[in-house]
Amino acid sequence: MKNSIKQISATTILSLALLNAPAFADDTSEIPSGDGGYLKVGLGYKNEVSPYEDKVEGLSLFVNGRYQWNGLFVEAFYGANERSEGLSIGYNFYNTEHWNFDINTVKAHGEIRVNIYDGNENLYQQYDKTEMIGLRATGHFGQTSVQFLVAPYSLNDDYDDGLYASMWLGQSWQIKNWELRSSIGVEYRSEEITDYYYGISAEQATTHFGEFDPEAGLNVTAQVSMSYPISRHVLFESYLRHTNYSSAVENNPVLNYASSLDTRSDKKTEFGVLLSYVF
Repeated sequence: MKNSIKQISATTILSLALLNAPAFADDTSEIPSGDGGYLKVGLGYKNEVSPYEDKVEGLSLFVNGRYQWNGLFVEAFYGANERSEGLSIGYNFYNTEHWNFDINTVKAHGEIRVNIYDGNENLYQQYDKTEMIGLRATGHFGQTSVQFLVAPYSLNDDYDDGLYASMWLGQSWQIKNWELRSSIGVEYRSEEITDYYYGISAEQATTHFGEFDPEAGLNVTAQVSMSYPISRHVLFESYLRHTNYSSAVENNPVLNYASSLDTRSDKKTEFGVLLSYVF
């Protein structure tokens, strides 16, 4: 089948954009307890390859921040760390010596737009992002951090019985003025979510992009990063992140074909070097 698909000219793919934003705070070491917060704005180089869009390479803006007041908080995470979930709001309702417990919104999946002309047939899909409400627990034990999130309630009107869950484990080391960090995370999306975004019904299917009924899936992401304070407010940072996608992504006929193109890959790899200003 793949050989037949490759015979389709790449010019027939008018658009394929999938923003698979992951699901809660991007660096568990940066989630404080108590009121107050921080804002970090960075500018630097980013190289990203994935099955979702053509290779991204060049200058990029990175924004990460959090502010809490009387338990209510807002978080904004856009790149440079292990998570890039965008905007989230929530309430920190309980803390212990080592654990913080929150209820917060989470982007369980980004929007998807597919428009492919397969001969005289057309495969068109457009689905909005899914925001969910979940319970998050973040633990700090010295230089080790762990985070769990379970989100059973969907704010997407098209389905309300999906489940998103994730777990992250991070470890940092201080070597003189350098901070080194490694982390690994697992994200679970139930069959309701994967079918909504990756399923291809009989009515949608075309000659080379047939029916597809995905099962629930796990994404696994690993990241290593380092940072060095140049001054009180300026920080040098570098990171490398790699994601292995679930079979719902890898076996989807559209993404399977897209990942065979020279400018894409069946995995996601992202590398960045930047200077950040911390307010």
